[in-house]
Amino acid sequence: MSELLPVEEALDIVLKHIPPPETEVLFIGEATGCILAEDVYSDTDKPAFDNSAMDGFAVRSEDIKEVSEESPVKLRIIGEYSAGVESSIKVEKGTAVKILTGAPLPAGADTVVPVEYTSEEEGFVFIKKPFKKGANIRLKGEDLKKGELVLSKGTELRGYEIGLLCGVNKSVVKVYRKPRVGILSTGDELLELGEASNRISQIRSSNHHMLRSLTESAGGNPYLLGIVPDDPTELLEALKKCYDYDIFITTGGVSMGDKDYVRFLAEKAGIEVKFHKLRIKPAKPVLFGTFGKKGLFFGLPGNPVSCAVAFDLLVYPAIRKMQGAQDIFKKKIKAILTEDYVRRDAKRREFARARLWFENGSLLCKPAKKQQSHMLSSYVGANSYMIIYEGVKELKKGEEVEVLLL
Repeated sequence: MSELLPVEEALDIVLKHIPPPETEVLFIGEATGCILAEDVYSDTDKPAFDNSAMDGFAVRSEDIKEVSEESPVKLRIIGEYSAGVESSIKVEKGTAVKILTGAPLPAGADTVVPVEYTSEEEGFVFIKKPFKKGANIRLKGEDLKKGELVLSKGTELRGYEIGLLCGVNKSVVKVYRKPRVGILSTGDELLELGEASNRISQIRSSNHHMLRSLTESAGGNPYLLGIVPDDPTELLEALKKCYDYDIFITTGGVSMGDKDYVRFLAEKAGIEVKFHKLRIKPAKPVLFGTFGKKGLFFGLPGNPVSCAVAFDLLVYPAIRKMQGAQDIFKKKIKAILTEDYVRRDAKRREFARARLWFENGSLLCKPAKKQQSHMLSSYVGANSYMIIYEGVKELKKGEEVEVLLL
């Protein structure tokens, strides 16, 4: 195997070491963003009864077949139905019931005429437009039948699915547990937000806060463990905390510098290293290992863009799979390049930040001007990575390119 591991091989190694997801039972209000670990079925027909889809008048279609604006039909109003109210009124020939949206359809009625096509006068309604039988009626069971599968195991619970679960009276759900993700930044030069700077060589630590947000977006529960200086003793103690988490992420200290201690101390902390360094740009110095019976360790680069790219390519699918998601990868599509793209080194696969948009029926792709691994501003306006494969030095305007959606 070459010194630099292809990203496909690295990803295969990561995914092979992910344990089966664990389950837990949560109240519906706590389940947003979780992955369903059970099939859910409808408790009743939805709707449970025929009801009106409009404010208007419930009528017999036979009574309004020949009406028009010039020749409206006159029907006697015999009652009013609103949502949540039940009555025994029956619509017979020449009569109508005033009805509100969601109200049960009265016996005898088979059509609802919207209020805007009617006018009322002294207990009568004038219908000014014909409607076919069944118009503006929500039929019993047309959305779901009792016992019908509503949501399958493996479904991600967004707000829409939460609403659907409430509709079938599911107050608690069995879901896959979100992985606990510990996040640690390393480096003597790092300052926390708001911390006073006393020398120009210090920089704000953005990585662990960025990783917290990315972890949440992927479906994990992040735990910020702060910043540890480049001190082997302190760093080793911090690495030993990995056993409290399902996934443990560090940033910095995985390259080839004199103070890149993480790659040396990981094994002392009980982490079994599976690979180090990938054939990609940016994010070459990625360290991956396992700890305990089922823990995953990711040593990510300190450069912010490299850190983000490594997360998107490796950590994101790991969190998704550990959480029981059906879709674990970011989507890959094709687009048309809007300008030439040239690079000096074609040995590694490159993931260039880019912007996608539709124009004149085509999906277009424009790479960001700033592509250096320390330039986090390259993500501003970006919604994808443009992939430049190994051996390709130049892409021409108008070529079809492969992109990975952010």
